[in-house]
Amino acid sequence: MATYTGNSPFQKLSPNLRPGLRGGPIHASLAPRMDAEHPIGEPSPPKHTMVRRVFSLFFAGLAALVPIGGTIWLFSLIYQALLNLGDFIIDDCVIFSLNRLRGARLPEEMWHFDFPAANLVRFALPLAVIFATGFAVTNAPGRRVLAWMDQAMTRIPVLGFIYNGIKQFVDALRNLGGPRKFKSVAYIDYPASGHRLIGFVTGNYRDPDSGSNKTVVFLPTAPNPLTGFTVVVDDERVINSSISLEAAMKIIISAGLVVPGGEDRKA
Repeated sequence: MATYTGNSPFQKLSPNLRPGLRGGPIHASLAPRMDAEHPIGEPSPPKHTMVRRVFSLFFAGLAALVPIGGTIWLFSLIYQALLNLGDFIIDDCVIFSLNRLRGARLPEEMWHFDFPAANLVRFALPLAVIFATGFAVTNAPGRRVLAWMDQAMTRIPVLGFIYNGIKQFVDALRNLGGPRKFKSVAYIDYPASGHRLIGFVTGNYRDPDSGSNKTVVFLPTAPNPLTGFTVVVDDERVINSSISLEAAMKIIISAGLVVPGGEDRKA
């Protein structure tokens, strides 16, 4: 077996600067820094503090204004949608039909729904229709009519599929604030022990085949909690959590940036 007896260029270097071949020492600047005062996840001391301060103020103002602006924008969309619906009911249906019955053809002969509070009436009319429909479907005759309409819509090949999807989505949104909401927050070990997914307990039942108690857990995805996975887990494998539903939802939507108890874990 041939051996190399020449002088290696690394032999002229200091032992602390020799590369770590075959378990040899590595220079201290190349070794990972293990500082007990800075645990995993804690940011290092900031640089360019002035720039960071400016960005911090900017994002703080943005975080304060975005919820307010988003709420106003959403209400303006709802108002505009109801206003357009009322305009369709009054102008395009009622007034148009009355002008046709009167035989009005010229613009000066036609009736117009125009007075100072016209937009208020256009906005209030769809609300009145919605409340009247809700009152009707909560009574026995209205429920029977609604059930008949559901059966008729589901029998239509293509429209029935779309109708069922929209109806299930609306029912899910309506039940979020009702008695059939998430019960509690729980953790599921995945993909390995010590790695946990946060989820919401939605139900419990006893498996008729195995006779064991099961827990149904919804595991939402981040940052969009409207999608996720529904898993059935043995009761003993579910780890209950005492955090509230609102705090768990904030963790998911913010991808962990907003956690219960503030930002400082040691506080």
